[in-house]
Formats: sequence, structure tokens, C-alpha cells
Amino acid sequence: MIFDIDGTLIDTNLAHVEAWVRAFARLGYKIPADRIEVEIGKGGDKLVSSVVGQSGEECDGESLRRVQQDEFLAIAAQQRFPVFPRVPELFRALRERGIRTALATSSNQRHLRGTLESAGIDLPALADEMVTKDDAEASKPAPDLVLAAAEALGLSPAQCALVGDTPYDAESAHGAGVVCLGVLSGGFGNEELRGAGAREVWRDTGHLLEDLPHALDVASPGKARLDRPRLEQLMREALAVAREGLEHGEVPIGAVLARSDGTILARGYNELQHTGDRTAHAEMSAFRRVAGRIEPGSRDLVLVSTLEPCVMCTGAAMEAAVDTVVFGLEAPADSGTHRVSPPSSPEAIMPRIVGNVLPSESRALLQEWLRTNGHREQREYVEQLLGL
Repeated sequence: MIFDIDGTLIDTNLAHVEAWVRAFARLGYKIPADRIEVEIGKGGDKLVSSVVGQSGEECDGESLRRVQQDEFLAIAAQQRFPVFPRVPELFRALRERGIRTALATSSNQRHLRGTLESAGIDLPALADEMVTKDDAEASKPAPDLVLAAAEALGLSPAQCALVGDTPYDAESAHGAGVVCLGVLSGGFGNEELRGAGAREVWRDTGHLLEDLPHALDVASPGKARLDRPRLEQLMREALAVAREGLEHGEVPIGAVLARSDGTILARGYNELQHTGDRTAHAEMSAFRRVAGRIEPGSRDLVLVSTLEPCVMCTGAAMEAAVDTVVFGLEAPADSGTHRVSPPSSPEAIMPRIVGNVLPSESRALLQEWLRTNGHREQREYVEQLLGL
């Protein structure tokens, strides 16, 4: 379980807003608080460019971030930041269940130290690991910080969940292949958090602790651990199906639909050449083979594809209540999973999407197809994939 800090564990978001208002004013910008409130949760580099544009970032970005930190620390020295309810108890409850924890903050060490001193809590002592902005190349909503936390924990993204209070936490988690559990304590609403990808939303950390068994079931409905060896095992099954498609003259893209314990329910490979059906993608072939055999309410399904699913296949995974989508090679940005928005209906969930599992093996199959086949339209598409 990975925790954001500001707005999730400690009540600092309004202080951040005020510090930004002061910083912009000191450098000659008149920015109202409500314009900044909607940006809280982003890294400072992305916040500045969003508020005053790229030219403002290039001219004053570094100065604005430096002044904002000074103003925030001044506020922290003047007041005591409240800690949200039952934070230590929540960490203890997770530890008692054998669940490792990490803190993930976009703050630097100086900023973090001021926050913790004001709040009067030693959060790093509660958690197993901690990552800061120094551990990530790009700030939220990029996935870098969440991926760094999963790596620090020694876990695959599919074994992790992020607790966060902003849509940017949810976007960051989604990009990392990590489930997001939202909390309302940062000022963003239920619809905003779910619309950005949070699977479910709780009032605050105290509410999350009260509902912890359900929250853990939401984060991980399957019985097995989707660690890296299991993900690679499932991907090798999909690669074997892709090779079968290659032997039948198809572009070698394979998919398997499985339960989280590794039991495979269906296999499928691309059948566009054989059928002339442009919807005969590997994932759709697998879904068609298992039609009517998935029990209602089953939520531990894993869809594994050698290529990142398209919009159609991602949508089908959502309709089938697939918990986790795993892919090998990335697809073009205009045809991959990033174009599908999280569902707004409460009974639907956005699958966690974990990429780059054995991508070189997927690439090698496509290169082999290029050497032996000449279908012009598909050849151009395969060349595009290999050029990414």
C-alpha cells in the first residue's frame, strides 16, 4: 500500500494553495486561490506551466517554486498541520496483515521535514519505504513516483495500491498499473476522483481503516499474488498463442484470459487475415471463446496480451469486469489504453493496466513476421509498432 502524504495523511492542501498565491504575487502574478486549488496534487513544474503557461514556466518557474517552498515552510512554522484520523493505527493494521507500506511524496527533503515537524508525526517510522521527488524523473500525474515506490517495496505494480486525495494521484497510479483508492480529505469530490481512475472513495484515513477489509478486496479481489514471475508466466502463454498465429500467417499477437491464480480460461490470436474481420483481435478472440462461462460477479480476471490492447479490447475488458490487463509491447498512443476513460457507473471498474512485461519477446515475434510476410496494410502497422 503506497500513501500520498499531502491531503491524504496530513491536512496541508490549503497551506499549499496559500503558499502558491503568495509566491505568484511576489513575482508579479495575480492568481486567485480557486485557480490554484484545482491544480493541487500536481508537481510544481506542471502546476506553474498549467497556471501561467509555458512562457511563464520558462521565465519564472524555478523562482516560483523556490518562493512557494519558502512561503509554505513559513506557514508550517506558524501553525500545526492536522494529521488525518487514525493514521498510525492504519499503518499498524496493514503491518499486522503482512502488507508492506510506502510513502510517496513529490516534496523534497526540506519541504517534507517542515511538514512532519508541523504535524508532529514521524511518518517514515510508520512505513517500510519512502520515495520523494528525488527518486522520480517526472512529477505527478506522471507515473514515475508510484513506480519508484513499487520498486522500493520490491513488488510488481499489480501487487500495489495507492491511497491518494487528488485526481493527479489517480492518474499517476493508473499510468503505473497500480490501483488507486481515493480519499475525500484533500478537497476533491467523489466524481472527480473516480473520473480520474480511483476504484472507490472513502471519507478519510479513519474511514479507510474502518472499512479496511473491503478496501483490500477492492484493491486486490484475486486470491493469488500477481508478482513479476507470475506475470511473466502468463505472458509466455500469450507469446505461445501469438506464435501459433504466426504459423497461420497472422500478425503474431496473442492473448490469454486467466484467473489471478494462473488458471487459463481462454486463448486467442489475431485472426484478421483469415477472417477479414477487423474486430478479430487476439483479445476479442479470447473473450469470444469464454463467452457465457464467466461466473457473474467474478472479479479476479487477468487479460494478458503481447501487445497493448486497443480501445475496443480495453472496453471489452471493462465490460467483462477484468481486474488486471497486462501487455508486452506498447501500441501507438492513439490506439492504446490511455484513450479509455475510467467508468462513472459505481458497478464498473477501470482495470489496472501493467505494461512492458517481456516486451522484447513480443518484438522478436513481430520482426520474424516482417521477414516472412508481406501483407501491405498490416506490414505498415507492424513497422509502426517496431518503430515506437
